[in-house]
Amino acid sequence: MKLLVLLCCLLLSASSISAQAEIATDVRKGFEEVNDWVTKAADMVPADKYSYRPVDTVRTFGELIAHLADSYNYFCAHAAGNKVEWVTPIEKGKTDKATVLPKFKEAVGKCTAAYGASNAQLRPLFANVGHTNLHYGNIITYMRMMGLKPPSS
Repeated sequence: MKLLVLLCCLLLSASSISAQAEIATDVRKGFEEVNDWVTKAADMVPADKYSYRPVDTVRTFGELIAHLADSYNYFCAHAAGNKVEWVTPIEKGKTDKATVLPKFKEAVGKCTAAYGASNAQLRPLFANVGHTNLHYGNIITYMRMMGLKPPSS
């Protein structure tokens, strides 16, 4: 009987580890997809359009990309077990393309490492995918208003 209980426990443990690995893979794929679109959009938008804002009450395109860089740094640090506070040094700094794009791509590198780590916490990574998708919706609107075709179209 003890052997049967032990065998059941091992099977359940292996099953949950397998399920968690599948979830981690799905979350990583979700990040890769939306991040690819955001990165392509950030590259596509001309430098002179980084100051574009549809109305005075919203971020400029450059501030939006900077905001995503700040959020990547926050969520992916949490996924790695680092309890950092939300800060906006990139968004509150210079948001021209030459300044923002390298910082964004540096944040992408940190997130790519976090999504590939076997011990990463999934909640912040999942939250990052949702947050990035939310703002990719903004990016789509901005690009269409600028006369550009979004990468996902």
